[in-house]
Parts: sequence; C-alpha cells; structure tokens
Amino acid sequence: MDNLKELLKLNQLVNIETTNAEGDSIRYRSRVKDIADKYLTLIAPGMEQELIKLTPGMNINIWFWNSEALFTFSSYLIKEEFDVLNKIYISFPETITRVQNRDYVRVSCDINVLLSYKNIKGAEEFIRCRSKDISGGGMMLVINVYAPLYKGTNVCLQFKLDNELIKVQGEIVWNDWKLDKQGFEQNHIGVKLNNLSESTRKIIIKSVFARQIELKRKGLL
Repeated sequence: MDNLKELLKLNQLVNIETTNAEGDSIRYRSRVKDIADKYLTLIAPGMEQELIKLTPGMNINIWFWNSEALFTFSSYLIKEEFDVLNKIYISFPETITRVQNRDYVRVSCDINVLLSYKNIKGAEEFIRCRSKDISGGGMMLVINVYAPLYKGTNVCLQFKLDNELIKVQGEIVWNDWKLDKQGFEQNHIGVKLNNLSESTRKIIIKSVFARQIELKRKGLL
C-alpha cells in the first residue's frame, strides 16, 4: 500500500478499464481525488458529458504512468457517490505491476517526420520521412531516398504527437536497407533522441504508454 502511495499523486491522470457483456475492454479517463488507507477515490468517469454508470462490486483495471514507467493493478468498485463532485471509491490493490521501463518500451508509430542534417559543406538538408516505431529514447525511421546518414550523424527531427509539435535533436545509431512489400529498397535508420526537455519527454512517454495500453487491450502486445 505504501508503494501505491509513493507512485500515485493527487489529481494524477489514470485510465479505468472495464469489460462489457461482449468481453470487450473499454477505457475511461479519470483522476485521483484522494488516497486513503484502504481505498482510492477517483473522479467518476464520463463520456460525452454523461456519467458512466458502474456497478458496485465490479472488477476493474487501473492504468497509470509517471516519468519512469507504466503501471497497472486490478481492483473493484466499492461505491459511487454523486454530489457536487461525482466520485467512485475503489479497493486498494494486492499487487501493482510495472509494465516496462520507459527506456525499453517501443511501440509501432506511423507519423510524418521532417529530418534535417548538415551536409559536407555545412548546409542544412531536409528529408521528409515516416516513423516505424517510437520509444522514450529513440525512433525508427523509413526513408525512400538516399542520404549520407551514417552512424554517429547528428540530426534534427520535427513531428507531431497528440497535436503537439515536437522538435528534438538526435543521433544515428544504425542504418540498414530493406525491401518493402513491393520489392523496393527502403532505408531504415535508428535514431537516439538526445537532450530531451522534461516537457518533451513527458509528451513522448505519455503517447507511447497510451499506445501500449491500446495494443495490450487488443492482445497485440
């Protein structure tokens, strides 16, 4: 229990996961209202400005993340309370599972990326490419044109995550050529992200963890 109190903070975002009659998982956003000795108080979940009715005794899963990792635990609904602030009370978990360390979480991610680097004359060159996957510390990119992006080359990346424009510095850590489904060669490169600001890192990690939850829900991770 002390472990949970160390991991969770008041007003922290969490995801409440329930299972409907068809066996499909549904997730709702919520926040931590209070942390007592034997139960947690969360803001009652809603969707499209309507409260979601939950049944006391029903089993639920809670997902949350901090700057280090994604965590999950099983719980059950003790009661609902509807007044000025609509709340639900859930039981303390017996165990908390740390899903994975942020440095190693890597999920598929297909987004547009603008890459730039300095050529041998010191001029800035730009390449439009797409990402293949992303983690809190790096990205895999697919490029359809030749560029001298050797291991150790410094690059700048610009892309959008959750409608936020991200600009980061990176370093090429590997470079390989592969055939796509049509038999055309594509340049796949691995980029290590360097000198991330705390705000940028949080945006990337939050997006990675949200994608990870979705893949787990679909049984793909």
